[in-house]
Amino acid sequence: MTAVPALRAAQAPGPAAPGPDARQRHLVVPGLLVTALVALVVGCVLLDARSTDAERALYVSERGVVSGAIGALVGLCGAAILTFRPRHVVGLVLAGAGAFWALDGFCESYAVVGLHEQPILPLTGLAYWVVSEAGSLLLVALPLVLVLYPTGRLPEGRWRTLAVAALVMSLTLPLSLVLAPDSTIYEGRLPDEVVRLLPQVALPWSDAVAVAALHVGQVLTLLAMPLAAATVFARHSHSTGVERTQLRWLLWAAIVCLLAGGVMLLDVNGPVGFAALVLALVATSVSVVVGVVRPETGDIDALVGGTLVYGGIAALFVLLDLGVVAAAAALLGDRFEERQVTVLVLVLAVAAYGPLRSWLTAQVRRRVLGRRGERYEVVSALAERLEESGGLEEQLPALAASVAEAFRVPFVRVEVLGPGGQGMAATHGTEPTASRSFPITYRGERIGSIELPDGGIRGMLSRRDQVLLVDVVRQAAIAVRSSLLARELQESREQLVLAREEDRRRIRRDLHDGLGPVLGGVAMRLDAAGNAVDSDPATAHRLVVQSRAEITEALADVRRLVHGLRPPALDDLGLLAAVEQQADRTRAAGLEVSVRADDVAGLPAAVEVAAYRIVSEALANVARHARARSCTVMLATGPADLAVEVRDDGRGIAPDVVAGVGLRSLRERAEELGGRYEVVCPPGGGTTVRAWLPVGGNG
Repeated sequence: MTAVPALRAAQAPGPAAPGPDARQRHLVVPGLLVTALVALVVGCVLLDARSTDAERALYVSERGVVSGAIGALVGLCGAAILTFRPRHVVGLVLAGAGAFWALDGFCESYAVVGLHEQPILPLTGLAYWVVSEAGSLLLVALPLVLVLYPTGRLPEGRWRTLAVAALVMSLTLPLSLVLAPDSTIYEGRLPDEVVRLLPQVALPWSDAVAVAALHVGQVLTLLAMPLAAATVFARHSHSTGVERTQLRWLLWAAIVCLLAGGVMLLDVNGPVGFAALVLALVATSVSVVVGVVRPETGDIDALVGGTLVYGGIAALFVLLDLGVVAAAAALLGDRFEERQVTVLVLVLAVAAYGPLRSWLTAQVRRRVLGRRGERYEVVSALAERLEESGGLEEQLPALAASVAEAFRVPFVRVEVLGPGGQGMAATHGTEPTASRSFPITYRGERIGSIELPDGGIRGMLSRRDQVLLVDVVRQAAIAVRSSLLARELQESREQLVLAREEDRRRIRRDLHDGLGPVLGGVAMRLDAAGNAVDSDPATAHRLVVQSRAEITEALADVRRLVHGLRPPALDDLGLLAAVEQQADRTRAAGLEVSVRADDVAGLPAAVEVAAYRIVSEALANVARHARARSCTVMLATGPADLAVEVRDDGRGIAPDVVAGVGLRSLRERAEELGGRYEVVCPPGGGTTVRAWLPVGGNG
């Protein structure tokens, strides 16, 4: 009944999709932003062309177009987010930061040109103030993005306090710069006539107080970044689903930034360092856009894992390369020219160091991620371990250990299900706080599952890793399941033998303890009656009557014994007529029962008994519990089985009702023949009991 409101709710009209006018309005802000960014960058290029490097060196550290281009990149990312997610806070922050950064670059170019013109160009002081003081407000942008990403809201709980603290700390240096006296900042750097052009927003601090405030601001601003990053890791540890995927995009960007930072240290002011800086900015911007707009794009787990592994390997080999070059230069520098040393180093790298580096790369990857990239080796090692394992109790632990070794994970749990839903499981390692499970299917049927840790570089599985994992485990699980089925078959055979012997013991006991003494007593009474028939006819008659009564009771015991072996109605009437007889008995209780059946003659005896018992028990359940008006019994013969169905229009079975003895006996009768059984309660009411009984050769 619960599906009907859900169906109506699903059919209810939802909010209307935005029309063309609404979509066009959403594009206004991104369009204006892109136009402004392009104009600012073009302005930077034109202004930089009017100044020389010597002129720029007097007042600024770089060309304005550099800041303009970086700001344009950040602003375009904000525009991309606002195009697909209008009014998203992260998009608004990136758009504002990018526009201000590009404006900072334009002001930088304008200030250089303006300060060298005579007279000084209008607004030159304001432009230089933006570059030297107000531009420091950009330091707040990155912590602000970190604490707001990906939802656009601050984190909950105590982490919100930490996020607010990070934002306040990141503001200390910009505010100290803006509010510090000009004499503290520009003394000896700018002519007095230029300083007088700057906006006067400083507080009346002494130079000592201003310098102390600047130093404190620098320290707090540096501490703000780790605090903001901590909120990201806190969100990641408590996140699930899409939000977790979004945060992993930012995690990937953080890894790229760390690697790029290491490269920048090797070439701080050179082109390599600048390229590393651009790479870090592009990676961060792209990851934020993808994380907000399309977080499911690509395989982020594979990207993070690959970046960690190969980035770490690359960093290691950069250091090794530098060491090799330095050693070669130190050993050969006095004997050969620089060009000859370079050639010798290249020959050494190609001939010896190249293969060594390839071998080291493979070893590091295997050490970190295991053999997940070596499919044949994984399958071969698993097959060998399964061969060496003994019985079923050793196969699953061997499978779990093989997966843990192949994927270098500290925990693996493998579960294999039997045909009845029962199964067995094995665990390798210590269970982590967070894990994820992968189903194992075979021919569309779920035959088990495998559980691995969720988190860390080794817990990140690419789609290729997942395919390898499931494929390898599936083959092993099939073998384990076959062993499980074989054991269940052996147990079934043992149960059949035990049941047969128990039946024989019961029959022997009933015959020996019941029918035997009765017949012995009857024989003794008949002998006594024969002896008294001439001398005491009345006593003889009484003994004969008692003997007849005992024989009648014995016959009833024999019928009960025979009925327990096989219902007599099946031999007397056949399956269809016996089912009709059961239907007649149910009709006597006021229930309308109809029987529909194919030709069911010639079925195996065990199938007839199971079908008759299932129909009888199902009809009894309908009469006792269903409160139904009508019931239909159907028997349909197929090429391989007999389908039995009993359907009523009663009140059905509640989902939380535990199966009673009757339903369990129905299941057992079907499964002991290798058949299937199900109980279905449609939303409209009623109950349908179905069983499929294999008929083998049908006779």
